[in-house]
Amino acid sequence: MNVLVVGGTGFLGGAVADAALKAGHRVAIFTRGQTVNPAVGAGFETIVGDRHSDLSALKGRSFDLVVDTCAFAPDAVAGLLDALSPDIGRYALVTSASVYADFATPGLTEQAPTSRAIPEQLDLARSLPMERRSSAASYGTAYGPLKRECELVALERLGDRALILRSGLLVGAGDYTDRLTYWVRRVDQGGPIPAPGDPQRLVQLIDVRDAARFIVEGAKKGLGGVFNLTGRPLPMSALLASCREVSGSDARFVWRPDEAILAAGLEPWSEVPLWLPHSDEPFRHFLEIDTEKAFAHGLRPRPLAETLDNILAWDRTRRATPLKAGMPPEKEAALLASVTADATG
Repeated sequence: MNVLVVGGTGFLGGAVADAALKAGHRVAIFTRGQTVNPAVGAGFETIVGDRHSDLSALKGRSFDLVVDTCAFAPDAVAGLLDALSPDIGRYALVTSASVYADFATPGLTEQAPTSRAIPEQLDLARSLPMERRSSAASYGTAYGPLKRECELVALERLGDRALILRSGLLVGAGDYTDRLTYWVRRVDQGGPIPAPGDPQRLVQLIDVRDAARFIVEGAKKGLGGVFNLTGRPLPMSALLASCREVSGSDARFVWRPDEAILAAGLEPWSEVPLWLPHSDEPFRHFLEIDTEKAFAHGLRPRPLAETLDNILAWDRTRRATPLKAGMPPEKEAALLASVTADATG
């Protein structure tokens, strides 16, 4: 296949380009001129432009597969499709599980209700400065509804030639969010570690390399329609235990209830990655969506230990780099101290 990756310098885009190259396909990356992800092998074409202001380099080009990893608003999808040859083979659009209306119940399938963007959210997307339109953080609470609008544009324009991938948490070496990386690093450092909430609470993630392989292989097989793209849920206790086993550390997990974590002033998700309190009912089962459709069509996640080992090896080369997520040391210490206070109180 002749493959174009839009967002090919990023975390997922780089993994998609690498998967396509390894599968023997011809690969081009559409980029604003940024440094290419070092995980991507040599042998790809670089096409320079900007999806928000200059798509001229794509005019008249024909691709069997276009993988779009960085569309955050429907106009971005429409503009890209306008610029590409009308005989585009297949368009794989990566959106997000955040398109669903709520997560009050577990096991959401691809048919679950989604949120549509309201006029104010569409206006927000159109009013953003060009330099901010490629950042998910720029869209705030409009992120999920706008991703749904992206899906609808693709489906309306291309029908079954549109492959919609509602991604869950993507993890691996190079993950810019540092969510899972925080736990890998902290467990590797050893000692007592406050662990969040119920040990059996489920979490859900997928190695970026496995997501990329599914996209490339699925497109080659002619897949179309909507797929949830993440791994099967596993208990948080199992994830942390695997981190300890891979690192060989002496980490000891001190499980703290939701109430204690909130009382310590820790921010869910950012300061305590992969954790949301049970009291946050609309997001209670955010990490428990149904993935059986993707598994039935060839999704093959690698063993968790392999993913963790890959992250650990990468992170050990960058320990001087502050993480973007995780517990500040002073808050972690206060949370551990609260164990003694609870015991003597």
